[in-house]
Amino acid sequence: MSISEMITSRDNSSLKLARRVREGKEEGLIFVEGVRLAEEALRSGVCIRDAFFSEQSLEDKRIGILLSQFEDAKIVSQKAFDSLVDTETPQGIVLIGERPDHSIDHLDHMVIRHIAVYLDRINNPLNLGAVIRAAEAAGVDLVMTSPGSADAFSSKSIRASMGSCFRLPIVQGVDFGQMVRWAGKHGLRTTAADLRSSSNYIDTDWTKKRILIFGSEAHGLHDRELEMVDERVRISMENGVESLNLAVSAGIILFEAKRQRDTTIE
Repeated sequence: MSISEMITSRDNSSLKLARRVREGKEEGLIFVEGVRLAEEALRSGVCIRDAFFSEQSLEDKRIGILLSQFEDAKIVSQKAFDSLVDTETPQGIVLIGERPDHSIDHLDHMVIRHIAVYLDRINNPLNLGAVIRAAEAAGVDLVMTSPGSADAFSSKSIRASMGSCFRLPIVQGVDFGQMVRWAGKHGLRTTAADLRSSSNYIDTDWTKKRILIFGSEAHGLHDRELEMVDERVRISMENGVESLNLAVSAGIILFEAKRQRDTTIE
């Protein structure tokens, strides 16, 4: 490990690049902030281009362990570091990594053992990240997002996913028709979450390969899109409750699917 001279100016070229990554202005790079996410990125094999540590963080033991893993870490004065971070209570570490490469061109090579998830026009990065986290925990094989959805690798989405986006294949920019055609080609039933459906998700056979589809919390799926899917399911709720948070809904259905798969294996 070597440490370059301390950076004291917010106008340093490396800090300027890092801020552009934070703002989503550098294609192919991701902004990873915080001890836990840095650990997850390294554990998941994310290729790290640059590592920044605040001057005041160096006495922390976990920071010290992370610092030892880099050949050329950059130490930044606290004032300059504050210009870099995206959180109110920074933990003293920012990594710039390469975005995991799962492009649309890779779709035909994806192996779906159980279930995939498609998210249509999910523009809240925190909701998107939370769904990705639930999807990994429930054993989902692939997540796809539509054009117009938030970036799954924005700093906010990464934090909300707690690093799941580093490990779970995520293909972005897949339009609805393309997803339906892909599902048919790979033998997956297209199953949409829809409050108006008469079919309860609990009665669905989730041991069959499926792609589970969610629309935005604000607008759901359009009627023309619902006409394209094989089936629709709903989560039954008590009177007076109109809907659930997207990540909660996804978690409920995905863990029922996992329960059924696990029961079948037993």
